[in-house]
Amino acid sequence: MKPLLLREADVRPWASGVTVQAPAPRYDPPVRVAGADCRRVFDALVAQGASTSVIQDFWWKGDRWTGRTWMASYADTAAETRFDELREGLKTCEALVGQTPEGKLNSRITMAKTPVLGDGTNRSGEAVDVVAFDLSMDGADRTVVTDRHIFVRIGAVTVDVADRGNARRPSEFPIDEVADKQLDRLARRTP
Repeated sequence: MKPLLLREADVRPWASGVTVQAPAPRYDPPVRVAGADCRRVFDALVAQGASTSVIQDFWWKGDRWTGRTWMASYADTAAETRFDELREGLKTCEALVGQTPEGKLNSRITMAKTPVLGDGTNRSGEAVDVVAFDLSMDGADRTVVTDRHIFVRIGAVTVDVADRGNARRPSEFPIDEVADKQLDRLARRTP
């Protein structure tokens, strides 16, 4: 999967560096999240049950995290099932609340306008499913940190492209454009 990720040149000038975790870490045992629908949302975001997954982080000026792509591959129709569960979970889950190995999880969910990516199919005619939403949490100094997410399914693969911003410093990361580039690369299956 790693060869299907974007190259550093694909995200310039919006990122000054790129790091990759391959394979991505697994949450085993699964993280406890309040509510069945919220569990479905969280499981989709962390690629729970994927055959394999990779994370690509985008950095600005070396040390400021500005965006991420989490790509996962699933067996059979599991990617379609995972996407459908995410979409259904987003209808009723208002916040992800739990404890992860990284710390406390408390993110409010807001649906966002779903961008138009590509032409709705890939080159082999597979349908492309897309949903967009924001996760907002309280940050330092009474700021609200917002991670925008565009979650895409194409065939047996899911891709979650996210960025980060806050009221004082909105994200300048062009998440729609990066998601479109990633989708195009994946659709062409070009390493």
